Amino acid sequence: MFSHDGDSDGLDPSEAVWRGNVTDADIFELAFLGAERNDGETVDNNHALDYLELEEIAAEQEYCASWTNNENSKQYFSLPKSIIQFKLQSQAMAQYQHYIPQFLLRNFSHPYSPQKKNGSKNRGKFRAEKGKLRGEKVLNIVDLTSAEPQLLESPVSRWFGQEDMYKDVADAIKSKKDVEQELSKLESRTAVILQKVKKAHEDSEAGICLTRVERNILRKFLFIMKYRGPGFYEKYSSKDPQTYDLEDKNLLRDYMADKGMTRPRDVWLHNLRTILDLDMDAEGNWMTKLPELMFPEDAGMFIFHTQSSYMAFCTPAEIHDEFILTDQCYNLFEGPTNETFCARTGEYLGNTYLSYHDFGPVSPKLIIVLRSCLLPEPLDDMSPEIQKRRQWMHDGAAAQFPNPENIKSILSDLPVAKASNSYTRVVNGRQELVPGASGTPRSNDRFCFRFWPISTKHVDTINSIFLDNLLQCRSIVFGSNTPFKRTLEAYMTVSTRDFKKVGCGERGARISRVACLKMLSAVLRMLGSDSIPIWFDKDEDESKPFVQSFDDVWLEMMKKLLGDGDESFSESKNATFWQAYYALGGSRGLFVQDLDQSWRLYKLAALVHTLTMNLGIGLKRKAGMNVIEFILQTHPRRVWLYIKHRRWMLSNEYAMHQERYVGSARLFSAKTERYLERSERMWS
Repeated sequence: MFSHDGDSDGLDPSEAVWRGNVTDADIFELAFLGAERNDGETVDNNHALDYLELEEIAAEQEYCASWTNNENSKQYFSLPKSIIQFKLQSQAMAQYQHYIPQFLLRNFSHPYSPQKKNGSKNRGKFRAEKGKLRGEKVLNIVDLTSAEPQLLESPVSRWFGQEDMYKDVADAIKSKKDVEQELSKLESRTAVILQKVKKAHEDSEAGICLTRVERNILRKFLFIMKYRGPGFYEKYSSKDPQTYDLEDKNLLRDYMADKGMTRPRDVWLHNLRTILDLDMDAEGNWMTKLPELMFPEDAGMFIFHTQSSYMAFCTPAEIHDEFILTDQCYNLFEGPTNETFCARTGEYLGNTYLSYHDFGPVSPKLIIVLRSCLLPEPLDDMSPEIQKRRQWMHDGAAAQFPNPENIKSILSDLPVAKASNSYTRVVNGRQELVPGASGTPRSNDRFCFRFWPISTKHVDTINSIFLDNLLQCRSIVFGSNTPFKRTLEAYMTVSTRDFKKVGCGERGARISRVACLKMLSAVLRMLGSDSIPIWFDKDEDESKPFVQSFDDVWLEMMKKLLGDGDESFSESKNATFWQAYYALGGSRGLFVQDLDQSWRLYKLAALVHTLTMNLGIGLKRKAGMNVIEFILQTHPRRVWLYIKHRRWMLSNEYAMHQERYVGSARLFSAKTERYLERSERMWS
């Protein structure tokens, strides 16, 4: 079954304990061979065990094997008879699960070669470091866990993992079966697909064609990489619902109470299992079913992750460029982020963000980029209608940030495009169905992805995004020294203010940004660079809190979405609202101005009410009547919109949202739905 190449120079047998994965059949066969050997019988050389081959079949369960030498100095694996006891005990032991799978880490690895030590008594001998074998796959690592960073090599099997990540204390064995085994299946399917992609790239092919099923497996895998990473693992680490204090806390607590769950971690494990089990049918019915099967907020996140962007494979155009890996690189996105606080209480509510790009490094020479559909796309933008609609959707999303006119992607010029497919073709710059195609998505549809060569500037920008988000990370993995030194120099010396802002993004961080930048400066010196690092203090404007009520943000987003007078926006869904508005003399061209003026009328009435609260009843009533008289002098359609504002602000639904914050997205949706409905009471 196995063969061994017979080279383990410098290995101390007492130190050479390997933890890897084999099947139950392998365990009993190896145990039998070990028992035979321990009983003094000769083991045939054809059954000698190759460490590296065993590592290749490693999954997640752990078994021990040790190297021994027989009288002829031939090296074999020998397993003691106690292996059966170890097998029975292993489920009770802490297990080490990788949140970045080993099949990906191997793409960044190289064979370990012992370095000659100065002053060695045995000239010409290269002794392996403790815990490493010659030829074993190891990673180049920047270890950031201590005050002084270290450059080291570590075995693939012991990096980017967490002890008992999926262990459910209430039912450890069931949890491991349900989550770990399903993750293993997904990883196996993904590994086959990515190996095919990687081989096509290494063979200098222009691209790779995948079926819809294969594409969906990759999309699911990329979300799982984000969802099972350190960020979400820590998010759901609270031991009871009351200590969970993020934006969706009230929704989560209600969900847990309804489902009988006692810990946020239970929700996380259940969500993982649900997504792993999900059949992403070609027709898209899964998008309707998923929110009923798991925590709806995270179901929406998965749907958004898979549907709001397109996938592209990027590769460095220059031979000296490489991508890097960090703990959080699969969790990161490129785009603006703004801390959100409750204007009434000052409570931190989470971050408002806009994701332009997500990333999935495959190897130092290949990365998956998920590009937002809000950004330019060559073929789509050939249609003025599509380009216009995309732009106002982007502007609407940007309106929730300070200075929305400055919201843009630093990778907006990334030279990528959507994959071509088997059911459409491009004719005169427009997509149309190929003859015989029904237009109904099918599981055997094929998508052809190009390998997009990207410039050194773009490679450095992507790596800089990873490096700028090291505050929660413990390490960096890189392929080779020279490319890493060059890209680190680019990050540490870049003079644009997109990166390295001291004081930004430090909430809940493991280390401060200054401490992180100082460690990276030390790493730069270790690599032999004499470049002078630079970084920046937070801008004065960024230091000031951005105070804006939700309703002001809602108004700005609606103005962006409706400001172009596009007659097609939600006309069918909100037909009764528009009929009433048009009956009052309105038009789509006038709506934004009417909406803005009606909100100003409401704010005027609210201000007068606040300023006269402590006056006598007579003065207070007179001031109120004056405001009403002023409002009634405006156009009837603005009065109608003013009343809609007032009814929303005084509604029980708005009060509930103020008392139990459920996130800006839900609040935006609730107000939009309420505002754009026609209230029959207004016409009675």
